[in-house]
Amino acid sequence: MGLGRLVSPVTAGALLLAGSAGAAEWHVPGQFPTIQAAIDSSSVHDGDTITVSFGRHKGATVTKAITIRGSSGATIVGGPVVNAYGRAGFLFAGAGQGSGATITSLHFLGVAFAVFSRGADFVSVTDNDIRGVFQGVTNWANGTWGKGWDISRNTIGGLKASCGGGIGVLVGDYAGGTVTDNLIANNTIEGPVRVRSDDCGNYNAPGVTLFADFRFPGDLGATIHNNRVTKNRVYVTSYEPALVTVSGVELSDTRNLAAQIVISSNSVAYNDLRGMDVPVALTPDELVAANTFVGNLTGPLPDEPSRRLAGAAAAPIR
Repeated sequence: MGLGRLVSPVTAGALLLAGSAGAAEWHVPGQFPTIQAAIDSSSVHDGDTITVSFGRHKGATVTKAITIRGSSGATIVGGPVVNAYGRAGFLFAGAGQGSGATITSLHFLGVAFAVFSRGADFVSVTDNDIRGVFQGVTNWANGTWGKGWDISRNTIGGLKASCGGGIGVLVGDYAGGTVTDNLIANNTIEGPVRVRSDDCGNYNAPGVTLFADFRFPGDLGATIHNNRVTKNRVYVTSYEPALVTVSGVELSDTRNLAAQIVISSNSVAYNDLRGMDVPVALTPDELVAANTFVGNLTGPLPDEPSRRLAGAAAAPIR
């Protein structure tokens, strides 16, 4: 964005300059009634910040490299439809739209997904509080995109599952992409995963997963390498462990082929996975030699009974 960008007379008096030269700060409500109206405005440009005030707000489809920052008490309670499971707080609709955006310092409550991407690069999702979702942060590469995300310092709790989901952070692909250089760090993912007693079951609900998806006809999976999962605290349990198991961190190629390793050179390091019967779940088992696992804290919590071991891969929602 050039330094000489012109601002219409209507908005010039209300525009506040942000930290970088030429970037502007906008307020919801204030200059715009909704976050979507702000993003869609021709006055809002890449590099600008949208500050969301205290209260309950609908999220938006993100199409620009903007920062969406919450003030204290700003809560996202709706947003664009993703699929039959429901709505996202923020949707990245694909083809790189919204690459470079930042979602930060917001509360999410009552949406199916907090942040859901079908193809964007270099997105930052930081310092958010996420409650009661099927998937917290979802980065599907969709064949071309999905690199360079920073998913850090979020608190994710009260996850729910319904024949899929129950996942804190997902990075993966099903369209043959190369998923690389993503950082998942310093997040707290805790609490029980809510599972109905009539759930279809036979899948795993991990706190964090790197996922090469070949589940459906035509799926091309992914090459997943040079991603970092570090310094996260993950302690999740399952309401129905006979149906849906849990793990701390899962690396999964749904084909389970030891001779065709597509998940490699990733680092799972210095995570606190204490209390998890399955701290790290690998499909296939041979992924242990193709990736780096170092410094992770494991073992039981004091006086904690053992739980059912994970026996199936995750079933992430697309």
